[in-house]
Amino acid sequence: MLIITGMPGSGKDEFIKVARTHGWIDYHMGDTVRKYAKLNGINENDGSIGAFSNRERELYGMDIWARRLVEDIKEKNHVIVDGLRNMEEFNYFQKVNPNLVLVAIHTDRDERLKRIVKRSRPDDIKIMDELVKRDERELSWGIGKAISLSDYMIVNDSTLEEFKANVESLLERIEKEHPEV
Repeated sequence: MLIITGMPGSGKDEFIKVARTHGWIDYHMGDTVRKYAKLNGINENDGSIGAFSNRERELYGMDIWARRLVEDIKEKNHVIVDGLRNMEEFNYFQKVNPNLVLVAIHTDRDERLKRIVKRSRPDDIKIMDELVKRDERELSWGIGKAISLSDYMIVNDSTLEEFKANVESLLERIEKEHPEV
């Protein structure tokens, strides 16, 4: 299992697009959050989804989204999970599959805002103040620790083509160094 973490807009989706060409099957924690939010009648905006996600963590534990996502994972090998937000989630995934690798993606905040605005998801933020609030929320969940303890880090501060080439190289390295993943 390959786990991807990074702040919003850092490039996790682009990483996964490349990983798919290597045969990885992707699952997204954000999709799980949005699925449960919809089932609970939560509005599709960042504040509402974030507050719902936070409440669920408070009620059911910091690893609730990992536990709910695992219910949907059918494959045993070459699975990539996007959106890890804390070490409790990592520890849960490690219990399910001890052969996992954590990859963090880093991109500066200004660039992340440009990307988020461009992708235009219903629950995305639109201005820097909203991104700062979202970052603070995710940091309060422990994403900073998860990023700092990752097995590999990729800095996404170049063109999309260069980033994809860097992802290709990293995936080849991971597959060579961790064939069990």
